[in-house]
Amino acid sequence: MTSLFIQEIHLFKRHEKIVSQRLMLLQQMENKFGNQNTEKASQLATDTAFKRNLNLLRDMEAAEKSLQSKIHPHLPPEVVSLEGSKKRQ
Repeated sequence: MTSLFIQEIHLFKRHEKIVSQRLMLLQQMENKFGNQNTEKASQLATDTAFKRNLNLLRDMEAAEKSLQSKIHPHLPPEVVSLEGSKKRQ
């Protein structure tokens, strides 16, 4: 009878050790997948910000060209050639 009791205690301790290891592995997996999800979210945010910034830059360049054309309207070719010859003198 005591042999069975000792065996049961041994099995119970072994079971506790296995459950403890399982919990530790589950925590490690959760941390790993959590980190991967965080990295993916961070990369997605970076990509989104890059695209937004690129679009803003293009919009600013287009606005600059539009303003430049309003400030300096296109001169007739005759005036441009006269200005060019004036600068060379």
